[in-house]
Parts: sequence; C-alpha cells; structure tokens
Amino acid sequence: MRASQQSLLAWVEREVRRCRPLALRYFTSSSLRVHRKPDRSPVTAADRAIEERLRRAIQRACPGEPIVGEEFGVSGTLGSSYWTLDPIDGTRAFSRGLPSWGIMVGRIERGAPTLGLIDFPVIDVTIGVAPGVSAYERDRGSHAPLPRPRRVPSLREAVIFHGGAQWWQRTRYANGFARVVRDCYLERAYGDCYGYLWALRGCADAVIDHGVKIWDLVPLAALARATGRVLTDFHGHSSWTGPEAVFARPDVARLICRTLQRASTK
Repeated sequence: MRASQQSLLAWVEREVRRCRPLALRYFTSSSLRVHRKPDRSPVTAADRAIEERLRRAIQRACPGEPIVGEEFGVSGTLGSSYWTLDPIDGTRAFSRGLPSWGIMVGRIERGAPTLGLIDFPVIDVTIGVAPGVSAYERDRGSHAPLPRPRRVPSLREAVIFHGGAQWWQRTRYANGFARVVRDCYLERAYGDCYGYLWALRGCADAVIDHGVKIWDLVPLAALARATGRVLTDFHGHSSWTGPEAVFARPDVARLICRTLQRASTK
C-alpha cells in the first residue's frame, strides 16, 4: 500500500473496527475459554482470531512488510520498518467481562514509532495518530483532538496510574514503586491500554508499567510524541520495547524515574 499517512491511518482504523463484531461475539460468549501460553500469560480464541484477521489485512495491503504480533510472533525479516499487533490488550479483563481491553496496532518507520491506533470496542472509543494527523479521539462518532498534558509542579500533585501492584513485587523496583504511589496525589490501577486512554484524556499525569512488550508500547510511543509526552524506561531513556514504561510529560517522567531509581533495591 503506497498511500499518504492520513489514508493509511484511516485504513487501519477501518480494519480494526471491522474486528469489533468478532471481538464482541467472543466477549459475550459463555463458552469462552482461557488457555495459558508457555510464559503462563492468558490467551483466548479471540486473541488468535483477531490477530490472524489483522495480519491478513496488512499482508494484502502491504505485501512483504514484517509484522510483530503477540500471538504469532514475527513474520518476515525485521528491519527499520514494521507493524506491531496486540489483538486484545487486556485478555484478563476481557475474559472476566470487564470493558477495559482494546485492540492495538502500531507502526515503526525508519526506526521510530509513527502510527498508533487503539480501539476500545465495548465503550465505542478509538484513539489514533500518524505523521501529519493530529492525535485524536473518536468517541461514539464525535472526533476531537487529544489534549496536551498539564504542568505538574511535583510528584505530590501528580495523578499516577499503573497496571497493578503484583507486576512490581518481584522486581528490583518494588520499593521505588511503593515510594511513587505513596508520594503522589492519587494512584489507581487502571491496567492495560485503558489507563493510557485516561492519561491521554488529561485525567492522569502518568502511567507506569512493568512487564510490558513491544506490541503494547509502539502505538503509545507514537501517541506520546504527538501529545507532548514521552515513553521511557525507568532510566529515562526513550523506549518502546519494554519491559519498563513511563508515559508522561518529560518533566514528570524525570521525577518518576528519579524516585524509582533512588528507592530501588540494589
């Protein structure tokens, strides 16, 4: 597919929205079964079916372009440009009837995240960005730009979301995480892409995660760059490969990284 970035993003959004009926059919099915992958993370037939559908669409439209997906790994030879797919970000929530899961598609071009799209089928919300296309939210048909983050003078004034305390307990950052959530104004565990949606709406100042993968992060890296935020590891270095993630304004990210480092176990 040789197309402008605007038409490319519109095509991605159409293809992802076409996955909605499939996702929702599984979501409401009493026969849905959760299986465990070798790393013990959960997977369902919905994860596999949606990723297969999106892979076919990309391969038809962009023959030969590499794809990195959560369920089926790498297709093609990875270079400086490729696609990322997370068919259901939030499989645990999905399997328990919670609405916080989403379908994520990202694109790396010349070694940098450029396109990101996240669709939330249950709440009928889509967020996206691409070069030349301002980061936006489509909410039940209405279209609005995503706001820039607010200025936060200190960690004590920051609202911070995270994916859940259990992901930090066996890491060297357990003490640092405890310090961050103790010192901030408000902390909440809004896991998976759902927490990032609220951060991009301006309701949270940062999202911190541990244990995330490239397919979780590439769309968020593109959205961060387009909205005045950064996506970094816990040392403050730009990163979209995981397993660490801080998503915030640059100054807030530095505050969080400094706290995580100072309080972390040796």
